[in-house]
Amino acid sequence: MLKFHQRLLFLLCTIVILSFLALGAIISHVVYNTVSNSQNGDLEHQAQHLLSLYNQEKKSEIVNIAKNEKLTVEIKDEDGVLFTTQKGLKINKEIFNEANPSTLIYDKVDNDRRFTFHTDIKDKQIYISGINNYILDLQIKIWKYIGLIGLFVLVIMFAVVRSINRTYIRPINEVTYATNLLAEGYYHVRVPESNVKETRELFVTTNELARKLQLLNHKQKLQSNRLKTTVENIPSSILMIDKYGEIVVANRAYYEVFTPDEAVEHKSYGDFIDGKIQSLITEAFRVEKPVYDQVELTLNQVHQKYFDTACVPILSKSKKHLYGMVLVLHDITNLKKLENLRREFVANVSHELKTPITSIKGFAETLLDGAMNDKQTLTDFLNIISKESDRIETLVFDLLELSHVEQQTEIETEPVSLSEIAQSTIQNMQTIAEDKNISIIDEIEPDIVIDANKDKVSQVSINLLSNAISYSLDSSQVIVKVYKDMNKRILEVQDFGMGISEEDQKHIFERFYRVDKARSRDSGGTGLGLSITKHIMEAHNGRINVFSKLNEGSTFRVTFFETNQEE
Repeated sequence: MLKFHQRLLFLLCTIVILSFLALGAIISHVVYNTVSNSQNGDLEHQAQHLLSLYNQEKKSEIVNIAKNEKLTVEIKDEDGVLFTTQKGLKINKEIFNEANPSTLIYDKVDNDRRFTFHTDIKDKQIYISGINNYILDLQIKIWKYIGLIGLFVLVIMFAVVRSINRTYIRPINEVTYATNLLAEGYYHVRVPESNVKETRELFVTTNELARKLQLLNHKQKLQSNRLKTTVENIPSSILMIDKYGEIVVANRAYYEVFTPDEAVEHKSYGDFIDGKIQSLITEAFRVEKPVYDQVELTLNQVHQKYFDTACVPILSKSKKHLYGMVLVLHDITNLKKLENLRREFVANVSHELKTPITSIKGFAETLLDGAMNDKQTLTDFLNIISKESDRIETLVFDLLELSHVEQQTEIETEPVSLSEIAQSTIQNMQTIAEDKNISIIDEIEPDIVIDANKDKVSQVSINLLSNAISYSLDSSQVIVKVYKDMNKRILEVQDFGMGISEEDQKHIFERFYRVDKARSRDSGGTGLGLSITKHIMEAHNGRINVFSKLNEGSTFRVTFFETNQEE
């Protein structure tokens, strides 16, 4: 496709050429008419003069005139030719007819222009014919000058168009090219400023527009990156849905939680979202207002999850146009679990307190009703009340201790002897073991030192040995081991009691969980000892394990690491 300046040049050249052709034709026609009219008048007078000479019988003069002027003269009447000088150039009488009534006619003979004149004078007809190239030569000169002038005008016009192209059109094309690049997003493009007054402002305005677009694009990209980073790092699952129901944005949390088999962008939300949430989205689209609810979902046909769901419509400033929907799914499964644990904890504490309080209240009421008058009954009842009070005190102490251990992220440590702590625990628990005729076997290696909190480790040792004695059969034995295994320092307490099933092993470190509830309650246990032990070991970056089989016994192993980091 031709460029603008080429089309302009072609148009102007066409106009100039056609104009000069028309001008040449007009001038040629005017010259032709002027010269032919002048010659026609001259020939009219000459014909009268020749006819006069013929009437005077001066034929020789007619011949001389014809010879000198290279003319052919013929005079005739109704009877035929009266006189003629025709020898070389023949008179063409056929050109005079009704279609060509002119008295002077030109035609071409060889390379010359022949004229033939005819007129009637009285009863005679006279023909004069000759060669006259003047008109042709004059027309050729006229066309030559017109052609030269036209060529000169074309050259000037070409120079003018070239100047216009260089001064105006080319800069405009550069601006057009630059604006096209700007439209495609290349905001760094600039056009060189023009020295031409008429286009300088256009260039300056274009560059200013480019700078503003570049700044605006930079701000938009920065804002977009911030928004994208924010959305990607929000722990809640986020989906943005357009007004046609297609998902346009899905953040990383959504893919991590719901693990779809493929990318969900540019696909219908109905293919990936549970029916419960779909109903919320439909409702939000219908009322064009935010819709909130808590939804329980089963993910991968295994995991039960709870989500705090928000469906927020995207509306225009005027609130008249709906552009889409933002779906936020906040995982509250852990909160639900904590809520359930809190309820269970309150229920367990209430149950643990209810039993001794009921017992104390019952015995106290019995005493008030008159049983206190019996000294033996009074003594027995007061002992029971004292025992139940000790249970309540132990429960409260364990609850406070568990709360303290859970909240304490760091503990003060020092080098302590695990061997001495274990031996001290055996001595303290020896009396309780003797009551059940249980022998405690000491397999403690000497000088096993750990970096730990002495009181907390002593509590761990007491809890484990106390449980082993409580759940061991009478006349059995409990083995206490302390030894070193590479960078590990290990305390083991092994009993040969009833053992723990695999199902119970999953829960024994939970609060208030008891393998044998009756035995534990009789022994005064609260069900918090192992939970406290587990938290103490976690605070030491250690670990606790249980190995047990039903009716064979159990082994509890606590492991401390030299680097205070579990390998």
